[in-house]
Amino acid sequence: MKNVLISARTKFAISSKSMAESLLKYVTKRRNRSSDSSTDGKVDSPAMKKVKSTSDPESSPPRDEHGEHNEDSDLVLTALELTDDLSGTLKCILEKLKKLDTIECTVKKIEGSLDKLEERTAKLEELEKTAREDIDNLKTNHVLIEKKQDDAKKALDKRINGIEGKIAELKVKEGEIDQALKDLNTKDLYLEAYSRRENIKFNNIPESPSPRNGLEDTEAVLRSFLEKQLGYHDASSVEIQRVHRLGRKKEDGGARPILARFLRFKDCEKIFALGSRLRDTNFQMFKDLPQELVTRRRAQMDTFKKAKRNNIPVSFSKSQPDKLYVRGKLWPVGQVLDI
Repeated sequence: MKNVLISARTKFAISSKSMAESLLKYVTKRRNRSSDSSTDGKVDSPAMKKVKSTSDPESSPPRDEHGEHNEDSDLVLTALELTDDLSGTLKCILEKLKKLDTIECTVKKIEGSLDKLEERTAKLEELEKTAREDIDNLKTNHVLIEKKQDDAKKALDKRINGIEGKIAELKVKEGEIDQALKDLNTKDLYLEAYSRRENIKFNNIPESPSPRNGLEDTEAVLRSFLEKQLGYHDASSVEIQRVHRLGRKKEDGGARPILARFLRFKDCEKIFALGSRLRDTNFQMFKDLPQELVTRRRAQMDTFKKAKRNNIPVSFSKSQPDKLYVRGKLWPVGQVLDI
């Protein structure tokens, strides 16, 4: 826009200069022609004079000292008329130039705004460039982080798989250890049962305190029970290592169990062989077994009794008291006996 204004000003100056030069040439030419006409003695015709004359004396062409007008006066008049026209034109041109100055100020303001806009645009472009670089760096870092995460995940998965394998191995070993502990516990129970195989527990034998001191002779009571209730002929001579009542006296006066340890296992077998004589009585006698073996035997007692009622050979192992054998074969725990 600024270049356009400069071009317009230049063209106006050139045009004004050309117009002045043309006017000067025109006046000079008219003067030369006037000089030539006066030398030749030529005068204007009455018709020409009539045309040039007007009713207004102020508008009539100037005359010389002899009362006649000459061509120089016409040239001056023509120049004045041209000057008036040029003045009006110049006024229009000046008004347009003022407008052009206003436009120039506006253009300068616009150029200032454009400069600021260019600066802001440059800053924005710089910020955009920085942002793109940051984004590219973030993308690169993201890719690196994803790679590290993948590597860490693979390493973790590998480690987890190794740990899971070790856990599986440990579980297998734990199962083996548990089974070994169970086997050891069972063997310990068998050893304890073996050490207690000379013991017999008797239930519901009435207590008989001595009238002299109020104390019971438990061994005498047991021997009397073996002789009278079981019909054991060697009751007076059988060797008993220890015999006593179990637990504290009952408030209701009930009889406490008697636990007797005999010297010989054969005597225990003879006594147990007479157990059928207590079938219709309230008396009971049992082998002195650990409580866990007793619980295991109870789980198979229904099968044992059912086999006995049907005259099927059945018995618990002596060395392994929790093992039930039916018809000479080991019977699985929980299996129903079909008759």
